[in-house]
Amino acid sequence: MRHKPTPPKGNKSLGNALASKKKVSKNQVVFFDYRDERKLKRFINDQGKIIPRRITGLSAKEQNLLTHSVKWARFLAVIPYVTDEYK
Repeated sequence: MRHKPTPPKGNKSLGNALASKKKVSKNQVVFFDYRDERKLKRFINDQGKIIPRRITGLSAKEQNLLTHSVKWARFLAVIPYVTDEYK
């Protein structure tokens, strides 16, 4: 007699939604250059905020590198702090 598999604990609909939003696969080598505007804009939402780690799928070390690169790029005016529509 087969047993039904037990469903995972927690909110499984939230887990599926977050899994579909991941932007970076785990097998990629991640390097963030503060001068690469196109790459950094992938990790910034329309308000100019940095997308959190649970959505980007980055490790803690990679997210820290991303944060420092974004902040340095903002400081050097490579990317804006906020977009024009929110000013």
